[in-house]
This record gives sequence, structure tokens and C-alpha cells, in this order.
Amino acid sequence: MTNIPLIEAQEISFERGGREIASNINILLNKGEVYFVKGKNGCGKTTFLRCLLGFIPISSGKILWYGKEIFPIFNKGSPRVAWLGHLNALKSIMSVKDNLNFYADIWKVKKNIVKDAIQFLSFDDYLEFPVSWLSAGEKRRLSLIRLIFCPVKIWLLDEPSSFLDELNRNKLKIIMQNHINSGGSIICATHDSVDISNAKTLLLD
Repeated sequence: MTNIPLIEAQEISFERGGREIASNINILLNKGEVYFVKGKNGCGKTTFLRCLLGFIPISSGKILWYGKEIFPIFNKGSPRVAWLGHLNALKSIMSVKDNLNFYADIWKVKKNIVKDAIQFLSFDDYLEFPVSWLSAGEKRRLSLIRLIFCPVKIWLLDEPSSFLDELNRNKLKIIMQNHINSGGSIICATHDSVDISNAKTLLLD
């Protein structure tokens, strides 16, 4: 039986503001792989990810999820995907603990898994803080804690290392490698050089 790719982009082109910024793009993402999307600022990395999710229409080509032209955001029964964009999607007036508990309850994640993620990102001392008190780097770390215990195998990440120091960039690498090792798959827009097994690179000019 032939394995169907998780995500496939076939000769896609896309625009921003009525101007074509990328054309004839092809990718093939399989289980246990990571795709790094690279290129200079303004080349379309974020737009490409948003096209894959169905937020932005493509001008030509095809995008397939599990072999079907269906987008995970807008269709019931389609593949689930974790999306981490430039915004961290956190409730500023809620505490760190309440933000994490909110998602853990929705996803039915065991408390020990959440606790391990908190400890890995060294966030025990922040649990009672409202998110509005956190720095940009701390908010990013909080979003990574949530990503660790998100029970979804496909991750789409847009500059996940933004605002992180060297220590936490290294932890991000470990998070991504662990996800790949457990059979997960990632498409990640980044400027960083990240050494991860089963990695491919898409360079947007």
C-alpha cells in the first residue's frame, strides 16, 4: 500500500496585495519529517504557511492534505494541525496556569504531561502571573509549553524562535526533535539554522 503524504503542495503560486510573491512551489511532507521554509524577509514564508492552512487562497496549483483538497481549519473530519504564528494566542487577563489548564482540559491532557512541559521550559515561578505581565520571550516560551502537550501530529510553525534566547532556542530544537522522533511532522518558517534529523529545506527567493 502506497503511503499518502500528509501535506503536498503541487506547483502552487500565491500573491500578496495583488502581486505574485512565489510561484511553482512544491513540497511533500511525510510522517516523521520536518520542512524548513527559509528566505529573506518579505519573500512569502508566512503567506506560504497560511496558504497551506487555507487562510489565504492560492492563485494556481493544488494543496493536498492526506491526498485530498481539504483544509484542516475549515472542515470537520479533516486532519488536525497545530498552528503557531507570530501571535501566541494567549489570554492576557488570565494567569499562566489558567491559560495552560484551559487547553489541557479541552485536549484532555494528563496533568503530569503538562507539569513536565512547564518544568522543561522552567516556568514554575510564573504560573500565577497574568500573561500580560510576561515579556515577549516569556510569552513565546508559554506558547511552546502548550505546543509540547498539544495532542496533534502535524505542526505548522512561523518563526517559533522569535524572542527566545540561546538557551530556549536550544530547548526549541529538542522539542522539535522529540516531536519528529515520536512520529510527528513539522513545517517551520525560520531564519535559523536548526540541525534536526529528517529535515528538508524549501528556499523562497
